[in-house]
Amino acid sequence: MRKALFFIFSALVLCACRGPQGPKGDPGEGMNWKIADLTVDKWDYTNFADPNNNNNYFYAKFDVPALTSYVFTDGNVSVYLVENNSQHVLPFIRHQEEYVNNQWKFFTRTIDSQFGIGWVQLEVRDSDFEYEVDPTLPDPSSMTFRVVMTY
Repeated sequence: MRKALFFIFSALVLCACRGPQGPKGDPGEGMNWKIADLTVDKWDYTNFADPNNNNNYFYAKFDVPALTSYVFTDGNVSVYLVENNSQHVLPFIRHQEEYVNNQWKFFTRTIDSQFGIGWVQLEVRDSDFEYEVDPTLPDPSSMTFRVVMTY
């Protein structure tokens, strides 16, 4: 009985995938892309002017003229962290440890982005929020990003 049900189910799945062939397009027709490589050497910091707010983060904002209203509305924008000959799609979440002020710190770092017409903002959030309490802690290090726009 199981074999018969499996056969009927398989036949239905295979038959359901049939349909009329669409028109053949020319290779590469209608596909455009642009890449913007961005490096953050110095991060800015925000706490929304409220030291009790737990949404504190480091950020860097860049003008990206290639991110037009057409790309924003009808295209796709992907942002990657580039490090050690690899690319990580954002958001990128990593559990980290650092030795700071003679003690180990353990935290989760989230690297993310947001964008609009003509700009990209890169953001780094650490789960411990200790920078607000102790601003002598180091900022995030220099990072390189790649913005890929397809339209």
